[in-house]
Amino acid sequence: MTTATNSAERFSAEDAAASEKMSGIYLRVALGAMLVNIAMAVSFTALSFFTPVILKDFEGFESSSFLIYYTLLGAFSAFAMPLAGQLIDKVKAQGLLVIGGTIATVGLVFFSFSSALWMFYAAGIVIGIGIGLSALYVPVVVVNRWFFKNKATIMGVVLAGSGVGGVILGVVMPMLLSGIGWRSSALFLAAFFAAFTILPGIFLVRNSPVDHGIPGYGELSSSADQAAAASGAEPGLTQKEAFTTPGFVVLVFSYLLFGMTYAMTQHFVAYLSDTPWGIDVSPGKISTVVITCTLSLIVFKPMIGYLIDKLGLMKALWITLMAAGIAVFISTWVTYFIPYLVLVVFMALGASNGTVSPPLIAQACYGLKDYSKIWGVLGMAYPIGLAVGTPLWGWFPQKFGSYGMGFVLVPFVTVIFLLGFQFAINNTRPRWASSVDV
Repeated sequence: MTTATNSAERFSAEDAAASEKMSGIYLRVALGAMLVNIAMAVSFTALSFFTPVILKDFEGFESSSFLIYYTLLGAFSAFAMPLAGQLIDKVKAQGLLVIGGTIATVGLVFFSFSSALWMFYAAGIVIGIGIGLSALYVPVVVVNRWFFKNKATIMGVVLAGSGVGGVILGVVMPMLLSGIGWRSSALFLAAFFAAFTILPGIFLVRNSPVDHGIPGYGELSSSADQAAAASGAEPGLTQKEAFTTPGFVVLVFSYLLFGMTYAMTQHFVAYLSDTPWGIDVSPGKISTVVITCTLSLIVFKPMIGYLIDKLGLMKALWITLMAAGIAVFISTWVTYFIPYLVLVVFMALGASNGTVSPPLIAQACYGLKDYSKIWGVLGMAYPIGLAVGTPLWGWFPQKFGSYGMGFVLVPFVTVIFLLGFQFAINNTRPRWASSVDV
């Protein structure tokens, strides 16, 4: 496979040598991106603790009506991503972090003063827009711009930040809510989100190595399909070209199906609380399942990235996602706690893939040329799938009396979206790349 050594003439010998070492600005950018991803735990983990406390304060609120705010938060997080894709070349990644971080912080402050459903809904929209412009979008694009060697591993480490944040806030939030109340706790979250988006945007994260006149990490030893040519032109399709390929529609559908499948993780507590197989599962055991899943996500995201770097993208996805799907299938009939806990670890392989693999699949399909704009649109699909899939999974016990039918379908649905990923790559990548292998 050809390499990008012909582009080395664009850089000094010192910069070329530095680009092969994970130090200096490269380490700083990676650390900054990981810190930003920690902020994602505000929406993924922290806000879920508020629901019972707020419902107790406002007895006239129904749970389903109140939780519309969270649906709005998730939806507007996704809808803000295309805007982020259009803005990033104008205000840079660090500008998006400051703008988005500020918007989400204002939303969380407004949340803390809310006293009516419409106020919580408005707060959810504002928080969602801020998250979509910053923590949900920027880390992925920054990693793709700055890192060529070991990209998948670095992506996994960076995106594990949300799990780290989840562990931190999972411990802190119950204490804060019982100690200072939900309004002051929301103000704490506002400060937390600002600290992990605005500050990294100012001091650590930088938009692109091109802005600094240096190569990306490992760029000069990467394949010609990954790195810029001597002219500086980046490989890949334009946004317009990408959106007109058959693979684009298939990829969006596959991302949606992927997200809908792993929305089941939102139902672990409900499944175990509903005496599966007539067995009472204690709150302590349920908590153990949730903690095990969270810790597994932290470990598996870098591990999946490493496997992708070593085995190739699709081979690693087939192995890890099918292992997860089969574990879900088997779990339907497991009635002993320890074996179920082991299966939960394997299930976490699937949930971990949900954040690590979609941006890498998108780059494999469309290259770097217009990646930031293309990902701004494609990146909506998985979180929308999660949002749609969460109530869909709730339909299974209503229709069939248990979640079992849904669990049984998971490995078969997994094959469908994996074939969709494979088709998108095989259909699209040959349009610009010399090699289809990824």
